[in-house]
Amino acid sequence: MTKFFIPAVAPYSARALSPFVSEWDIMPKTLTIIGMGACGVAAFAEAVTRLCYDPGDGWVIHLVERDDELARGLAFGTEQPGHRLNTESRLMGLYDREPGHFRTWLEARRAAAETPLDPDGVEYPERREYRLYMQEVLDQALDQARRARIDVRIHHQEAVSIEGDHDAATITFSDGSTIATDVVLLTIGTPDPDRFATLNGKPGYFDSPYPADRMTRGIDSDQSVVILGSGLSAIDAVMTLLDEGHRGHIHLISKEGLLPRVEIPAPETGYDRQHLTLENVHRHIRERGAAFSVVDLFRLFRIEAETAAGRAIDWQAEDRADGDAQAALLHDIAAADAGDEPFQRILTAARHDSTAIWNLLRPADQKRFGQWLAPHFAGARFVTPMVNARRLAEAMTRGQLSVRGRVDETIASPTGTGFVVRFTTGDTLETPIVVNATGQATTLAEMKGSLVKDLLAKDWLQPHPVGGAIAHRATCRIISASRDAPRIYALGQLLNGELRDTNAVWFNVECAGRAIDDILRQQ
Repeated sequence: MTKFFIPAVAPYSARALSPFVSEWDIMPKTLTIIGMGACGVAAFAEAVTRLCYDPGDGWVIHLVERDDELARGLAFGTEQPGHRLNTESRLMGLYDREPGHFRTWLEARRAAAETPLDPDGVEYPERREYRLYMQEVLDQALDQARRARIDVRIHHQEAVSIEGDHDAATITFSDGSTIATDVVLLTIGTPDPDRFATLNGKPGYFDSPYPADRMTRGIDSDQSVVILGSGLSAIDAVMTLLDEGHRGHIHLISKEGLLPRVEIPAPETGYDRQHLTLENVHRHIRERGAAFSVVDLFRLFRIEAETAAGRAIDWQAEDRADGDAQAALLHDIAAADAGDEPFQRILTAARHDSTAIWNLLRPADQKRFGQWLAPHFAGARFVTPMVNARRLAEAMTRGQLSVRGRVDETIASPTGTGFVVRFTTGDTLETPIVVNATGQATTLAEMKGSLVKDLLAKDWLQPHPVGGAIAHRATCRIISASRDAPRIYALGQLLNGELRDTNAVWFNVECAGRAIDDILRQQ
């Protein structure tokens, strides 16, 4: 454990003179943040900012991270140059209400390196550069905490269980040691999915494309590789192979065979929605006296898209499932170059309303969204940076990369060596290497990790019908089955059913601000 200043706690303070401050307010309080990736850093920075100007008495903050390094995380811990942010730099700030802070930091960094950014240009930097930014934000928060005499304690441990009640909790680490806390904030990032368990331990099987050095060490450059998935994680796996000069064929295989669309310049600016608005959704519900359905949602989106495009859209052609992925990619590159791609602009413009609209759908319609629209939504909302899109197109053109849908199952080969991929068409594909890049776990049941399973077994995490855990949407406080459960909050993928847009850093930073505000105001 690394320990920073432990202050002597005075029994009373000036705040105790206020008739509105209870005895609980002057007692020491302890917050434990479990997971110190982007969400954890954002939450810690916000807590320190608040406590510096309104310190209260006796706050202790525990930072728990199972890896050796804080402010790293799975996504941003990569060293691969092909692993880039999939959100434009102006939306990646880690301070609440300051989404442009990262862009300001990046401009200063590039100017110091005499490689200045175009002030009006878009930038999707390498994720390893974003990690430097995360580390600087963390270091500044730690320095602020020292100067403000806030007690911060760092534990390089894996939290495996929580015991206790509403008044206090005890966190147990994998080595058996424990810490006491009043409040827990779970910022465990993107839990790995517990899929393809029968393949675990088989030679040639990689249960995740991260960390990338496992692939670079374990895959020969001439081997054929099957990557399960065709989204951003799968593209990361492709970039890892291409960065290392891979020569063998690469198969991207998924149910839909859909690649993400290609980023357009400044999708966060320049479009004012007319139809897909929260106001129109409310009006729809009020005037019709009926629930807002996923069909209604798609109808509004279609009207908005055709308004933005200034033309009718061939919606059958836009359903690319199991289509010609190479043709679609080349089309998207050309459309992005021409700025003729309305879907990203609409969805980015709607980002601040998306969770509110999502929560006006009934759970049954939320499930239908996941079944019918989610792959198309994700492909237009979380896009491929242009530089990587061009690399994919080049690999396809030279015959090294293919994309295919309708996967049915992937099993270990009956011969004892390699794997067999089966498709719903009856076709099969044999391969010596399989990389599971199917993306993040959605439901609590499929999330790896002892801590989630422990809290689920205690009913302190309750499954949301769509995914993740049930929580208060405004504060991110977990709603447990037991009234006497410890006070637990969560950010990110653990709340994907409640909040939907939990893949977006800017959104998780906003949620961190709300959660910290509620934690520090508790009595």
